[in-house]
Amino acid sequence: MVLFCFSDIYSLPLTRSCYTPAEDKIDMSITEQFIYIENMNRKDNFSFNIGIGSYTSAGFDFSLIHYNSFETGESIPGDILFNLWHFIGEYFDGTFKTGVNLVVMIPTGPDAYTDEKCRNLSFGNNELKITPVLTLNLSSKEILIFNPSYTFREGRGEDLYSGFKLNPMNSETYESCLGLNPFYEDSFLDGENLRNDYASISAGIVTSRIYPLIIFSEVYYSSGITNCGNDDDINIEGAGVNPLLLSAGIKYFFSESFFIQISDIVDLLQNEEYIKNRAEFSLNIFF
Repeated sequence: MVLFCFSDIYSLPLTRSCYTPAEDKIDMSITEQFIYIENMNRKDNFSFNIGIGSYTSAGFDFSLIHYNSFETGESIPGDILFNLWHFIGEYFDGTFKTGVNLVVMIPTGPDAYTDEKCRNLSFGNNELKITPVLTLNLSSKEILIFNPSYTFREGRGEDLYSGFKLNPMNSETYESCLGLNPFYEDSFLDGENLRNDYASISAGIVTSRIYPLIIFSEVYYSSGITNCGNDDDINIEGAGVNPLLLSAGIKYFFSESFFIQISDIVDLLQNEEYIKNRAEFSLNIFF
């Protein structure tokens, strides 16, 4: 039971777990990120999630950006992420678990298309990410987590949500199936509107063999739906860059309601003008 109470509690840096907060319970975390691109930058991240019923949770992530952390200056607000999680169920006596996560980016940070300085620290445009989550118990103390994801991304000067057709008085609402018909021109799922999207896959393994120290490692890869290398591509994930990331880290539990997490993430391809390394330190509290 230690594995489910602790190893599966809270997500890994690159991989969402099947952990669901208890009803009316709040999970909070404060994370300090040191991000090296061509210089060292810092981000302060604040997140909270609340359980809604037994199988669902919702929460927000906020961030403050410190460009070039060795220079003095004011922090810049980053994007806000709204997270909605639903646990679907467990199978084969709890050996296999699954759920789905939805992340909506609210563009409150600098625009990556026009602001080169904060590029890869903020996107500043709309995104909608859908992630099925699968976990497999390899033993009583090891768990494997698998995340295939698809991200709908807003292009330069576009409106991500314009493809939805929701006017009940307009016939195209029904012809386009609310904008979800991929064969209807300019619908949300029209191929032309998907050219900025990208898909990703990540996997993480967690062990609790030396609890209260939890050890984990992850691998992550993403690729744009259209090929990278277009003239208007910029060096961000899914456009000019297809990153291959490797992470390793630890969680240390001081109690069932408080733990710290330390991790490091490296881009194995060392893409130009993209994040080379990201070190994280976080405090996590449950109440």
